Amino acid sequence: MAKTNAKEVLEIKKVYKIYNLGEVEVRALDGVDLSVREGEYISIMGPSGSGKTTMLDVLSTMMRPTRGSVLINGKNTTKMTNAELSSFRGHTIGFIFQTFNLLPKLNALENVIAPMWINGVPRSERVDRAKALLKQVDLTDRMYNRPNQMSGGQKQRVAIARALAMQPNIIVADEPTGNLDSKSGKMVMDIINDLHKKEGKTLIVVTHDASIGKKAQRQIQLSDGKIVTGKKTTSQL
Repeated sequence: MAKTNAKEVLEIKKVYKIYNLGEVEVRALDGVDLSVREGEYISIMGPSGSGKTTMLDVLSTMMRPTRGSVLINGKNTTKMTNAELSSFRGHTIGFIFQTFNLLPKLNALENVIAPMWINGVPRSERVDRAKALLKQVDLTDRMYNRPNQMSGGQKQRVAIARALAMQPNIIVADEPTGNLDSKSGKMVMDIINDLHKKEGKTLIVVTHDASIGKKAQRQIQLSDGKIVTGKKTTSQL
């Protein structure tokens, strides 16, 4: 839970993402401002085409804005080189995707190890940390299974473990239950919610599901690339 007077860990200022399609200019984001405090849990909602995923991609540095700035932990990421940004993002933000994005030729354990290998975690630490994370998401019995040997819910739990591999303080999730049945979706969201409630992670979730969105401390509603409301919720977390 966000602490009183907690510092801002993420801030986007006057952010635009503009696509030129022939003579047509499409503003996927249109001058957006948003700040997120340490330990805060927010949901980003809105109809299809409102700019939800674009906003998540920009604020998590997966996509550079056309104009504006994205500050994370006080650092202006828009001024970083691609190499600097990749390294910074790898150590700062954990990603959970709707389509899981697991490497099909690697088993669950290897998928969780992958970001640690990329980011230079000592070999002696990788396997132990990966096993502990798979235990945390209740997949100890599946750690040597490849993605094609797992259900959608199991794959998403592997993806959560992978998102935690570099011990980031910020977790972003893009429609994390979008490809899951209701039972698997609830299990996944229970794990994600606990990352905020029990571990104090800053959590940003894009969802079209109102029952998920209302679990957040603050709902950000988008329409046509603009924030139209940013109300606090009565979350029971």
